[in-house]
Amino acid sequence: MKVVKVRSPFLVEIGSQGSSHTGSKIVLTIWNSGESEPTAGQSGYYSLSKSNPSLTQKTTTYNVSNYVKEFIDNVKPNNYNLTTVAAEDVDEWCIFHVVSYWYNGTSYTALTGNYYYGVNGFTNYSDGYQNPSSSKLFLLANPNINNYYYKSSFSDLKMEYLNLLFDKLSTDSFTLKYERIDGTVYSTTQNLLSGVAGTDNLKIPITPVIFDSNFVNGCKVTITLDTTVFIFYSYPIMEYKYTPVRCSFINRYGGWKDIIFFKQQTNSVSVKNTNYKTNLALIGQSKIINVNGTQTVKLNTGWVNENFAELVTDLLLSERVLLDEKPVTVKSQSFDLKSVLKDKMINYEVEFELDYNLINDVV
Repeated sequence: MKVVKVRSPFLVEIGSQGSSHTGSKIVLTIWNSGESEPTAGQSGYYSLSKSNPSLTQKTTTYNVSNYVKEFIDNVKPNNYNLTTVAAEDVDEWCIFHVVSYWYNGTSYTALTGNYYYGVNGFTNYSDGYQNPSSSKLFLLANPNINNYYYKSSFSDLKMEYLNLLFDKLSTDSFTLKYERIDGTVYSTTQNLLSGVAGTDNLKIPITPVIFDSNFVNGCKVTITLDTTVFIFYSYPIMEYKYTPVRCSFINRYGGWKDIIFFKQQTNSVSVKNTNYKTNLALIGQSKIINVNGTQTVKLNTGWVNENFAELVTDLLLSERVLLDEKPVTVKSQSFDLKSVLKDKMINYEVEFELDYNLINDVV
């Protein structure tokens, strides 16, 4: 499978096909898991064509990202009662098929056709044009960044997860292994989709502690599909002074990620209104209407590792952010990339604004 991050351009290029080559087209079909590939006249079917730029410049390109993005809808992570691996909501990702054609002035000739999987992530400028490689397994997160969770938060049966896109054959070995990391030898292994072939987007709990208390002190997680392996670590944090706040957002890889803000938080309310003059002396000369307000909150991560800066960057760049499942806008527009060498201990403060008025005025 080839995964495309549709917040960045994905270009389909059709090169010169000889002296009779005068133009090109692509047929783009997009659909969500569980649906059939659309045909002409149906939603998700696009036929795009171009003439060559000139008689000598015969290469044409098509950016399909904006079309694909319309079929992805990130609402909120569904981690309630996630005591085992489960499929992600189908609207969180999509499948698309691109077939290229060249035109000789009279008819089109098919060139290539490729299937891709779209997620709402992005690439860095330094990465250049997207050229997705084929793999059976894509973890939509950075496995080198440790995961932290509130040690008591699993009492409500909610545990953070990472998204995992896979494409397996029925004969492939697909396993998820959790290992204790506190010095006690203990592990548990799940065989995923044994004997089943297919493609899907899974929710991988970062720890099984909500159904296996042996992992109360953290764990190492190993995901293996055939010869592809991902390893990441999860650690609990006990917080007594401040109420932890769960921030969920779509990261650069196109999957859900959580940052638990454990330390100091500051809440503020801002009110706006319209003021006008009256000539009614008994009730005063000033009257206000259209009163409403918004709430902002400043949160601190607590001490984190140096590579945590990637998560904060993704948070500020994300198009979908929630605090304890409430929609918010990130008010912070910049932050300093901190280092252990300069800053010793690293903490990040981020300011959010609740994405709704305090007085319900929705009609």
